[in-house]
Amino acid sequence: MAKLKRVIGPIELVLYGLGVTLGAGIYALVGEMAGVAGVYTPLAFLLAGALAGLTALSYAELGSRYPESAGEAAYVSRAFDRRVLTAIAGYGVTLSGATSAAVVLHGFAGYVSELANIPTWVSMISALAMLSLIAIWGVKESIWVAGAVTIVEALGLLVIIFVAAPGAIAAPAPIIPDIAIPWTGLFAASVMAFFAFIGFEDIANMAEEVKRPRHTLPLAILVTLTVSALFYFAVAWVAVRTMSPDMLAQADGPLAALFEQATGRSGAAIAYVALLAMVNGALVQIIMAARVLYGLSKRGLAPRAFGTIHPKRNTPFIATGVAALLVATLVLSGVLGQLAILASTVTLLVFALVNAALLALRMRGQPSRDDAFRAPIWAPALGLVTSIAVAFGATVIAF
Repeated sequence: MAKLKRVIGPIELVLYGLGVTLGAGIYALVGEMAGVAGVYTPLAFLLAGALAGLTALSYAELGSRYPESAGEAAYVSRAFDRRVLTAIAGYGVTLSGATSAAVVLHGFAGYVSELANIPTWVSMISALAMLSLIAIWGVKESIWVAGAVTIVEALGLLVIIFVAAPGAIAAPAPIIPDIAIPWTGLFAASVMAFFAFIGFEDIANMAEEVKRPRHTLPLAILVTLTVSALFYFAVAWVAVRTMSPDMLAQADGPLAALFEQATGRSGAAIAYVALLAMVNGALVQIIMAARVLYGLSKRGLAPRAFGTIHPKRNTPFIATGVAALLVATLVLSGVLGQLAILASTVTLLVFALVNAALLALRMRGQPSRDDAFRAPIWAPALGLVTSIAVAFGATVIAF
């Protein structure tokens, strides 16, 4: 079977990771979170970042130990040697990524329909076809496209922080002791924010195309999570000090509304950045899902054809096409809300498996290379507990 080429450096990998974590979520999520957590929305982001960080440390060590495509499947296979668990981990990540891409494309089509009289299904399928061709074009080219859009997304957030910060700093501080902490709302907002951090795990699935993966993978995972947390906290802080939480919750485009409130100018440019963020998130998920299918094929858990590499583009083009067809099926299914909940729960259960895998390897005294990253032992233990707890909490909140 042909192998993928190692062409991705640390900068490209960090941009890839930020492309999915700094995606459409922050541009729409702040309003929903403010509606349930109020002025405690920034705290919800910090709590979620800390919880995500536990599993990120596990991914950093396992990715450094076993830099392979279909990373989750590789980790579970090494720890438990059970084909069923390995398949669950691999296909769970594939389902989650495809569903995330489908949900994002629905949001993209909704924005487009506001700007032009184009049927939503035409917008979604057209965007999906374009993104699939970019993914097949070449991994280095795809990641640079995603990276360029990520830079635009980050600049959009920096502009929002810059224009809103003076007013936020000058605003009188809320008297926190007089504001009863909405514990239920804070937990609900933290669950929402947790999903905004999901995406760092996609980095591990690019392992076979990364230069010096044992060093680059953990670095990219931890940098991605840290930068995302700083952006999220800063945006949430200026948001709740510039606008009332109720106003944020009612806004269709909360960050566009925040820009308008802070500057008195139209927030249309921010809405266009949100559109770019959506398609960028979908592109990254398609690339990731294709690599997982490729890795499963190498393990005999998917058709051998999924492991076919294009002779010129050096991409798993058949696996990419299959991932795109899965996204298209989900896009046109009409039940995305339920599927999104299912995919999010599956992702958290995969996180639980990954943390359990690292614990099992550590307890068996499984040696690792001297140059591999090593997480503190409490990280996978707490990561296992919190992943299960958040999955349960998310299901309760959803239903």
